[in-house]
Amino acid sequence: MLEFFRREIVVSGRLSLFLALTAFVVTFMVTRTITRSIRAGKGPVKNVTSGDLHIHHVVPGVIALLIGGVLLMAAARVSLWHGVGAVLFGLGAALVLDEFALILHLDDVYWKPEGSLSVDAITVAMTVMAAALIVAAPDNPPGPDRADPHLRAVMPALFVAFWILPTAVTVLKGRLFLAALAVLNPVFGWWGSLRLARPGSPWAALRYHDHPNKMIRARARAAAADARTAPLRRWWSEHIFGLERFDARTPADQPDPVTAESAEPGPRLGPSN
Repeated sequence: MLEFFRREIVVSGRLSLFLALTAFVVTFMVTRTITRSIRAGKGPVKNVTSGDLHIHHVVPGVIALLIGGVLLMAAARVSLWHGVGAVLFGLGAALVLDEFALILHLDDVYWKPEGSLSVDAITVAMTVMAAALIVAAPDNPPGPDRADPHLRAVMPALFVAFWILPTAVTVLKGRLFLAALAVLNPVFGWWGSLRLARPGSPWAALRYHDHPNKMIRARARAAAADARTAPLRRWWSEHIFGLERFDARTPADQPDPVTAESAEPGPRLGPSN
């Protein structure tokens, strides 16, 4: 086991990613354990306050993220400080994303149904970091390059066209888990880019507004997919994140502007945010 770790993690240059991922997972688990104990009124740890101000853990998370990023950029790659930067980066990312829903809503929705957005943020981040750890090999010495010079010249463009572009479209279509898996294999990016967008995604807002039938199909497919994954998401949210009344509804279950405008007669009072 030690030889495998040395060869596949240390020698291959994956140590920083491994430290960041480990710090991310450990910090997330410890943070959720502490917040659940505080909510239950158990244990010695209490909320951090300054007068009447409740200091959320996203605050030290941002600080750790910034310090870790600076150390990763400034320290030598093979050094103690580079490892410290990786740990701080993973720790800070976990603290920030654990309150992603709070940042998005600018409201304390940590234990509310809207807090399930933090579930998605943490899950996607862990998937991306784990995928990066598997595929990355920054310190592996390259072998002899026997590729045709003309092929080498177009390789960056091919990489963008066949890997980065479909992954970006998958993100715009709201299929974040497939986009995270696309870090491992571009096939997931192509699969996500060719499927209908999620109803609440930027792609749907831009492309489906003038095509009600497409929006209806997208909502139907999203609802069917959510029904299949709801038990797993509910278990993950309730047992790991501690959301006692996890609301399995997603943007697919919410009225979209295309159908809602035609279904609700009467004057509109103004745009909703």
